[in-house]
Amino acid sequence: MVSVAVSEFILVVATLLIGLILFGLTQALIVPQYDFTLAEQQARALGSASFISVSPPDIGSTGYNFVIYPFIPGFKGNISLFIFEEPSSLLSSIAVLTPQSSAPAFSAYYPNGTGIHEVTIGPIYDTNGHELSTSLITYTTPANTPVIISGTIPKNYVIVIWIIYNSGNYYFRIIYTYTAG
Repeated sequence: MVSVAVSEFILVVATLLIGLILFGLTQALIVPQYDFTLAEQQARALGSASFISVSPPDIGSTGYNFVIYPFIPGFKGNISLFIFEEPSSLLSSIAVLTPQSSAPAFSAYYPNGTGIHEVTIGPIYDTNGHELSTSLITYTTPANTPVIISGTIPKNYVIVIWIIYNSGNYYFRIIYTYTAG
């Protein structure tokens, strides 16, 4: 009688342990992938409704000045801007270009002259889930707010502008464009 109770108790404990192990594996493997996929879908939907308007350059004493207006209809959160230079000969592959440096090539400020805070983010993915960069120093600003970028553009180079969206602690480049001086 005692041995039957002990064996049943051992069976119940073993079943509970197996259940806890399976639950732990599910939490460790499946849930993060689900979170990433959900964040990726949100970024893709936001990116499909967004665009970047870039003014013609204003040539000043510090180089070129551009007004960038990232427009994301109905979105009230923050976005990150990253600006980098690439040779104009690489424009045919702009969708897969990645920056050679994690620091922005241009300074950024608001039209009233207030500087924009730099924040290190990463890793950054495209809206198809491919990692573009492990870490970048970006300018974080409210969406739908004009930003002035200022700097020099070497001859035969363009500047590439990325708009990066944070969804569930994942960063996605949702839209991009380029411009030249």
